[in-house]
Amino acid sequence: MDGTIGPKGLVKKTELVRIMTDALISLGFNGIATDLQNQSGVNLLDPTIRHFLDEAKRKEWNSCIKLVQEEEGLQVRDEKVARFLLLEQIFLDFLKDDNLDDALNTLQEEMTPLGVKRRRLEKLPSKFVFPDSDEERFTEVTRKVQKLFPPAAIVPEGRLVRLLEESLYHQMRDCDYHNAPDTDMSLCFDHCCWKSKIPSKTVQTLVGHTDEINAEGGEFSMKHRLEGHEKPVVVVLWSPDDQQVITCGENEVIKRWDVGSGQCVQTYGRVDVGSISCRWLHDGSGIIGAMADRRIYLWNLDGTEIEHEQGQRGQKIYDVAMTSDGKWLVSVGREQNEISLFDRVTRGETVIQVEGMVTSFSLSRDDKYLLVNLITQEIHVWMIDGRREPRRVYKFSGHKRNRFVIRSCFGGYDDNFIASGSEDTQVYIWHTDFETGPCCVLPGHGGAVNCVSWNPADLHMLASASDDKTIRIWGLDLE
Repeated sequence: MDGTIGPKGLVKKTELVRIMTDALISLGFNGIATDLQNQSGVNLLDPTIRHFLDEAKRKEWNSCIKLVQEEEGLQVRDEKVARFLLLEQIFLDFLKDDNLDDALNTLQEEMTPLGVKRRRLEKLPSKFVFPDSDEERFTEVTRKVQKLFPPAAIVPEGRLVRLLEESLYHQMRDCDYHNAPDTDMSLCFDHCCWKSKIPSKTVQTLVGHTDEINAEGGEFSMKHRLEGHEKPVVVVLWSPDDQQVITCGENEVIKRWDVGSGQCVQTYGRVDVGSISCRWLHDGSGIIGAMADRRIYLWNLDGTEIEHEQGQRGQKIYDVAMTSDGKWLVSVGREQNEISLFDRVTRGETVIQVEGMVTSFSLSRDDKYLLVNLITQEIHVWMIDGRREPRRVYKFSGHKRNRFVIRSCFGGYDDNFIASGSEDTQVYIWHTDFETGPCCVLPGHGGAVNCVSWNPADLHMLASASDDKTIRIWGLDLE
């Protein structure tokens, strides 16, 4: 079984057989695994290694040490470290049996002379205070000793499945247009989504608006006309349960509407303070309002104000949002090049300095990423997962923005795409793994595209709203 297999000669036959044997055993086909070893003459484990593991399972540590020391025994990269790991088990057994004299003798006469790092010796008392079970100890010591074996001496458990998963993962990440669930991946053919997996064909055009459309959302047919605002409506947002809608009039009040009846059920704000932007609380239990007095207000659905410690801002607030767990309140000012992340638990604030005035922003569905549109005609993506300081991870360009506010969004499979409107009447789509340029540019509108929204329930549906007074619904081009 010596030699290699495959067109590039990279796969060693013996290693392939051993990996296949391990896979068969993990699937419960022990008999077939035994036949494979007998017919190929290639054992999953070298007899000496198997003997070592059997002795370790029986806690015969002195026998294991002998196998390490014998010239024809185990071939380890660092004999001293291997011996120390095994002597450590003898030391712990003596302590467990209250045999302090032998434990101390093992430590002083056998372990210390090996010259291993002092840190290893300092950890020994904690192992006695918090002893592991025998099974955990066996797993831990064999895992550590295995690292000292030659790389191919022991096949890591589940190695074949891991290699196959990595192959599928790399195929997926190398696919410019990957926009399909993991279940669509197959081992039987190379993966490729092609451009047809991106919503790029207008499947419906929604008309009936009487002015520029500058809102997030739209319906396939007109169910209600929500009347009541006296000034242009700048924000339209569905509730988390899709049963209500909030609308924000430009420097006016915020209104909440019942989807079933089309009636306004509550108004938020003050007569003397207009609204700039609004959002739902993360669980739909209330409303957030960015107001013209440079404050952020939180209301319960009945209109009562929720106590909120974030005071008046030093600049006029332009937009506001809340993460889906309700922990972070995100806001951006109109003049300064910064975004504020306010922790509602600790009451602390983190400020992100950006490279230009922010014109709009949005959050990814998992709240780990912040998409920022800048006046510089760039779109930046920041990681804000809370485990570390915010950092910029992606930068995209290609769309046009000179005069109007352009709202972009995450979308597609696992939020792997960025979609944006543009003043040149087109919709731009980028894959987050490729910053070289847009993977799709969608023509069709007759005016600046102000806003886009990727359907969170349908990977293959995108909506865009334009100054041409229409909303276009984009689907797959299957022709």
